[in-house]
Amino acid sequence: MDTETLRRLVDSEMHEWLDNVLEMCNAPYAVENEIELVSASKNKVVMRKAVAPSDLNSNGVVHGAASYGLIDHAFAVICNMDARTVGLSCNVIYYRPCFGKVMEAEAKLINESKTLMTVEVTLHSEGKLIASATCIGFKARKPER
Repeated sequence: MDTETLRRLVDSEMHEWLDNVLEMCNAPYAVENEIELVSASKNKVVMRKAVAPSDLNSNGVVHGAASYGLIDHAFAVICNMDARTVGLSCNVIYYRPCFGKVMEAEAKLINESKTLMTVEVTLHSEGKLIASATCIGFKARKPER
């Protein structure tokens, strides 16, 4: 992803942090797994992933690791926009198998303190709730600009 494309997807209030968001969107894991940013603001990030044949498990549905990867990356983007954050915990509840061709994760900032961020992530496919997660991140430091 390039800076100009990113600028259109990120709220103007976060433009001072575009380099950090760009770094997260171009992270090797995101690129390799074709995870794309849909939109970003301080309190909400939406990421999308087309389901590839390699994302399927032996039952022909999306593998838990593929769905969790999207959840975790949406969590990472929202937490690393204006701070360097590492994940402390993530509790995922799966409600149904994912048979869809596209998955979308919406990460919402629930609470933020000086050192911790709590984020709720929901995963949808074809209009159905697939999973939800509560993730906690530790703010290790402020990123350099």
